[in-house]
Amino acid sequence: MISQEKLLMDGKLHIFLLGSGGPMNNDKRVASSIAIIAEGEFLLFDVGPGSYRNVDVLRLPAGNLSAIFLTHFHSDHIGDLGEANMLSWVNGREKALEVYGPRGVEKVIKGFEIAYELDTGYRIAHHGTKILSREKSKMISKPIPIQNENERKLCFERTHLKVFAFAVDHSPINPAFGYRIEYKGNVIAITGDTIKTENLATHCQDAEILFSEAISYKMLNNIVSGAKKLKLDRYAKILTDIQNYHMNPITAGELAKEANVKKLVLVHITPYLPNENTEKMYLNGVKDVFDGEIILGKDKMKFNLGPK
Repeated sequence: MISQEKLLMDGKLHIFLLGSGGPMNNDKRVASSIAIIAEGEFLLFDVGPGSYRNVDVLRLPAGNLSAIFLTHFHSDHIGDLGEANMLSWVNGREKALEVYGPRGVEKVIKGFEIAYELDTGYRIAHHGTKILSREKSKMISKPIPIQNENERKLCFERTHLKVFAFAVDHSPINPAFGYRIEYKGNVIAITGDTIKTENLATHCQDAEILFSEAISYKMLNNIVSGAKKLKLDRYAKILTDIQNYHMNPITAGELAKEANVKKLVLVHITPYLPNENTEKMYLNGVKDVFDGEIILGKDKMKFNLGPK
């Protein structure tokens, strides 16, 4: 396994898929989170429930966590924010943690800080202020102002690493963001949760890797049919409703083609895929619309890109 120091400073762009699943809990995939490490910076994009544990499992440099970027405030994208802040602080983070996101991020941060206030105090009392500084335990909200769907906002720049935010359509959740990361000629695009819009392909254009959300309408509708037969009307309605603000795998493939990306990694995978047969069902038809590399995202996947 590569050392943490080399991971931070070897000049490559390192990407780790910490959580490839959606909001339906299962034993294969936890909720949304992607880590990017380059040139001394460690960034997280969303921190869904259960995802932060994979930072430790993969032995990523938790104490070097620089910033977190939230796409929106659904619980399956923010559930581990408190854990990410607390555990990176305990592991030696040297400053307050910056958290970027749509307007409202201040309220989210305040809520987590209140929830963890007693825990923070216990740890300081136990280990002392020389080990755990209260100032370093804090989070700093960084709301990103985006005025329209055409805008791509540079929100983070350190040496060669740049992060741009752009608006996506996850209505009625508004605003919601995707992110574009650029580093030494490489581009990574993260759609966040969204339907396919006219401008989405523009924001993801020429990415080496596109991490696109996708849910299978066909598979969900099979579940809906079964739920209705069992008179599980509440469950059936929710599974029907979620289809109007997400892409399906084929639509993600069409996005990848239009954006001229090299590699499509499908994430936010819904529903649960327990075996190879269901994975094939989920991917059915994607190759017909996109002839680049197609990867079904799995937790703890790693990708490395050298400078161009």
